[in-house]
Amino acid sequence: MKFFISDIHGEIDGLEMLLGHAEIDFTKDQLILGGDYINRGKDSGKVIRRVRELTEAYPNNVIALIGNHEEMMWEYFRKGDTLWHSHGGRETLKDFENSFSESEMEEYIEWVRNLPLVYKDDMFVYTHAGLNPFEPIEKQSREILWMSEFDFYSISKDSLFNLTKSKPVVHGHTPVERIYYDGTRLNCDLGSNTYVIEEERGLGLVNLTEMTYLVYRQSQKKVEKREIIRF
Repeated sequence: MKFFISDIHGEIDGLEMLLGHAEIDFTKDQLILGGDYINRGKDSGKVIRRVRELTEAYPNNVIALIGNHEEMMWEYFRKGDTLWHSHGGRETLKDFENSFSESEMEEYIEWVRNLPLVYKDDMFVYTHAGLNPFEPIEKQSREILWMSEFDFYSISKDSLFNLTKSKPVVHGHTPVERIYYDGTRLNCDLGSNTYVIEEERGLGLVNLTEMTYLVYRQSQKKVEKREIIRF
């Protein structure tokens, strides 16, 4: 089985509940995590710790990618860029100080910085937000972490498939209400810990083998199973 989850945003309870409901066998199944583990939610430290534990325990089957929120955090620690503060960084920093020793925090930040931008297997290409069709997969620049859904979905199918060797791209970054699959791209960000017009979004775990997904609602603390909509 292949699974993908992205934009967890500090939601450790939802992450653990989704992994439990999916009954993932980490010795056999594949789990790709698409970045944005921190900010917004209250447990960024716990999420980062759990993600790292999984990647180290199952290095062949669990792959973690970097997201733009991790990139903002790195830029804050590297050169004091305060953009991170306006996207939940202040709260995340306090949580990190409570979750890690000073040396641990430095270690985790360095670990996050070195996570890959892109991963590919025999069926899909995975990234946080999108891909630049003019750059080889292996040489994508860090600007793709910020790519808007409009820009990514403006790329023609032929151009994208020429880049990926006809493999669809699985990603997150831009919250959606439902998960759709157009045969070329699959956006899996359901907006964990965000509210849009007073409507709570959720955290989604996608089963790419069955083309279904589980969604965790923070306020209800329950998991629903849904079919991916194809068109």
